Amino acid sequence: MEENEEKVNDVITPEEDGKKGKKSKSKSGKIIDKIISLIILIVCICGLIYSGYKLYNWVLNNIKSNDIMNTVNDIAGVPDIDENEDPGVEFGIDFPGLIAYNPDVVGWIRIPKTSISYSIVQGESNNTYLRHSIDGTWNDFGWIFMDYRNRPDFTERNTVIYGHNIVSGLMFADLSYIYSGVLGNDVDIQIYRSDYRLLTYKVFSTYMCAPENDYLRINFENDEAYSQYLNTMAGRSVIDFNQTVGVDDKIITLQTCTTDAKNRIIVHAKLVSNVEMPR
Repeated sequence: MEENEEKVNDVITPEEDGKKGKKSKSKSGKIIDKIISLIILIVCICGLIYSGYKLYNWVLNNIKSNDIMNTVNDIAGVPDIDENEDPGVEFGIDFPGLIAYNPDVVGWIRIPKTSISYSIVQGESNNTYLRHSIDGTWNDFGWIFMDYRNRPDFTERNTVIYGHNIVSGLMFADLSYIYSGVLGNDVDIQIYRSDYRLLTYKVFSTYMCAPENDYLRINFENDEAYSQYLNTMAGRSVIDFNQTVGVDDKIITLQTCTTDAKNRIIVHAKLVSNVEMPR
């Protein structure tokens, strides 16, 4: 009888078996939870490392760009003037010195009441200065550059100039002041040509759009095609600049990206003055 009782005691009931299964599953679940938590932790750490790297790289590019700007300004002998001042032809630039520094220099762009005052370069392709500074070093901020398809003397019907929109205010960030209307509806853009001519342009259109190529046209089959282009670009403007534009006008097109890099801010301006600068 005792032997039978021992055997009965050794029998595992379904309830007990279920409890053991639950315990086993519970342990497996905890292990899986730990693995998932570890994966999430690793992903978060990698994200922090990547964000830290991007921030470090941004700060480094910002410092390098400012240093290069100071170097270029010193070489050019550009006077230290207030953004609101308009020195006109008296804005002295040592173009021989700039061109000796970098033969790709084709001019200088300045927009009064903004921080935009940069030498303009032109590379063999539009990728040359997209991620390189004027000194040729790699820099995500790039430089202000003319479309490689254009003639460097600004004599074509449409000359296109590009620049990044840097949140610290560098490069073409201040084009947003034109687009937002901060500068009003009478905006000048000054181009100092390397042969010592000051070209003054009046903005006639600004708008935001998705990245496309229709506003980047440089060559036109005939006057009709150019007229249609000008009417289309003027019609897109979010601000009325009270400027008429026709087939006899030469224009510049400035492009920068929005801060989220999804769209583009475009500014079109027509040539209204071409005068000689003192050397």
